[in-house]
Amino acid sequence: MSEKITIKEIIDSIDDIIGVQHPDHSMEMYNQAGYDFLELKPQEVIGRKCYELIDRDSECDNCASAKTLKTEKKAISEIYLPEKDIYLKCTSTPIFDENKNIIRIIEHIKDITPEIKLKKQKLELEKQKDKLNWIIEVTDSGTWEWNIQTGEAVFNEKWAEVIGYTLEELEPTTIETWEELTHSDDFENAEKALEQHFDREKDFYVHEFRMKHKAGHWVWIQARGKVTSWTEDGKPLKMFGIHLDISDQKEHNRIIKELNKAVVEFKNLDNEKEICQKTVETAENVLDFYFCNVRLVERDMLINKAVSSKANVELDPRPISENSISSKTYREGKSIMVDNVKNSSEAAPVSSSYMSGMSIPIGNYGVFQAISTEPEAYTKEDLELAELMVSHTAAALERVHYQEDLKYKSFHDSLTDLYNRRFFEEEMQRLDTKRQLPLSIIMADINGLKIINDSYGHEKGDEVLVKTAEILIESLRQEDILARQGGDEFAVLLPNTNSEQVNKIIKRIKNEVILENKGIKIPISIAIGSATKEDPDQNINTILQKADDNMYQNKLSESKSSKSNIVYGLLSTLSAKSYETKAHGIRMSKLAFEFGEALNLSNSELNRLTLLATMHDIGKTSISEEILTKQGDLNDEEWEIIKRHSKQGYKIASATEEFFSIAEDILAHHEHWDGRGYPNGLVKEEIPYLARIISIIDAYDVMVNDRPYNKAISKEEALAEIKSCAGSQFDPELVKVFVEMMT
Repeated sequence: MSEKITIKEIIDSIDDIIGVQHPDHSMEMYNQAGYDFLELKPQEVIGRKCYELIDRDSECDNCASAKTLKTEKKAISEIYLPEKDIYLKCTSTPIFDENKNIIRIIEHIKDITPEIKLKKQKLELEKQKDKLNWIIEVTDSGTWEWNIQTGEAVFNEKWAEVIGYTLEELEPTTIETWEELTHSDDFENAEKALEQHFDREKDFYVHEFRMKHKAGHWVWIQARGKVTSWTEDGKPLKMFGIHLDISDQKEHNRIIKELNKAVVEFKNLDNEKEICQKTVETAENVLDFYFCNVRLVERDMLINKAVSSKANVELDPRPISENSISSKTYREGKSIMVDNVKNSSEAAPVSSSYMSGMSIPIGNYGVFQAISTEPEAYTKEDLELAELMVSHTAAALERVHYQEDLKYKSFHDSLTDLYNRRFFEEEMQRLDTKRQLPLSIIMADINGLKIINDSYGHEKGDEVLVKTAEILIESLRQEDILARQGGDEFAVLLPNTNSEQVNKIIKRIKNEVILENKGIKIPISIAIGSATKEDPDQNINTILQKADDNMYQNKLSESKSSKSNIVYGLLSTLSAKSYETKAHGIRMSKLAFEFGEALNLSNSELNRLTLLATMHDIGKTSISEEILTKQGDLNDEEWEIIKRHSKQGYKIASATEEFFSIAEDILAHHEHWDGRGYPNGLVKEEIPYLARIISIIDAYDVMVNDRPYNKAISKEEALAEIKSCAGSQFDPELVKVFVEMMT
């Protein structure tokens, strides 16, 4: 005769976690696996929120139960618990009552940590393998294989070539081959890096050291390697790795580092002469240029301001109009390299011994030149480094030239600390020259700022303005000029920037907006337009207007969705700081739909009514949480603040096309049948029909659910109260239908 087995015994025998949850996320029970996982007793679990049991303040970002409540279907999600370093697969299944309302959620939680970690390990191994193969192929690296136990080492031909040898010259190869060629000062640290990898403290062996070249100089090497097999007792057996020659990179980095030091010094200089002399000294000492000079423009002449200490020549002024290398460099705003002066008709060196050189414009201020007694003395990299240095020279000169003007003029917006309209207009005229072409303009306008100001207050609107300014600063280049034109509008001047480059910058701005909007309640939306002046005959003001027109077209297409997003964000804010919860909205919408059907409303009116049920108190977002949740009686001042929410809600809904149809109903939903309501004291049929309906539903839901200022009453008591207010607060005919529907 078989024994009876209870359901509890069955689910307690299951290794996975099984739980029963109420729609508000409070727990009814778990199986034994659940209690063991939580390390809690049943009495410590019952009634507590599921997320509280794992030390969280709110539901998980990817909550399966929340999905089930929203879709009324089974839902699956994966969550990670960092404090336990485990991954869980959560399956939520809804249980319905006879009215098809969810009354319970069955949770099935499975530990999938091993599968997830194995998958990550496989992906990481594949990634490392692909990376190594790519490095070897693209960089033509030297490779080595080392038997750690025997000392035998196998190198490829490139490994030997990096240090000037053939592989044949180095054979037979062992680990001693590498040891003998490695700089003694670097050998000890290399061994430490190897030991860290052998002890599994590091996943890879990575180290930089010097090796002796056959020609006698030292070559900087970056070595990367990994143990590929281990002995049975856990010792490293075989290892594979690569060698990269990073000597040029090391030298380049050294120069960049020295240039960065010079940049700091440039910032401390406060006059033109010091800046020019510092430029020449940096070129000599950091870039190792033999002879160089700086000429600045004064009255259409290039005047010598600084020259190398090695030079023993007098540099005469040169007209910027003449056909010389320096003058051409300044006029065209482009760098020029001369590999051999004998092949250049424009080159006119001050000494016959000078054979090659480079000429670089210093912004709009002048020209830097470097000259050598050897032909083809300068490389493309030399030019790039010199241009980097000169860019800081130009920046320093720019700062000094504008210093005096900034003492007497205010060119900045006080809120965002950006340039203001006046500065922008002056800069637009100053940069409207052939040398700055193509000259582009970006116009940017914040979508929905008025809604933010109306609903959250101007302080929050100011925060959005400042954050938008920061996004633009982050997205633009140092040479671009950003200004706040006023209100919610910004403008950018982009010299020497074509339309393709502008589009890339606009894309960068939009990406920054997307990143900034993650996890914030008030999303930032920016309408952007641009235009580019390419022809000197084009009027710059026409370009500005075109950029503004393009921005306005974008604003028309984007403003609707951005305003709607802000309104939905307001609903979330209202739910978070008051008792206008999601559950309240759901109850209101359901009851509104049922009441609307009882009144034989059309589909269009039903849709408006259910939307109104959700949105009717949207104006309360501008009211402080202290007033909204106050448990005692409101004083006269607080009550006046509360009464403003109808007009505030009207403003918010009117600003968006999506909610415009219910704006009048929101405004009137606290009007009374006898004219004693607010805000406009409307009487009887003067009150919009949907507003009369929603006022009854709202009053009923408030009465039968707990609020901070009163306790819930029974359904019968609430209906009796509504009947008693028929003809005073409520439309008597609507009350009659509502009471009949509810009884």
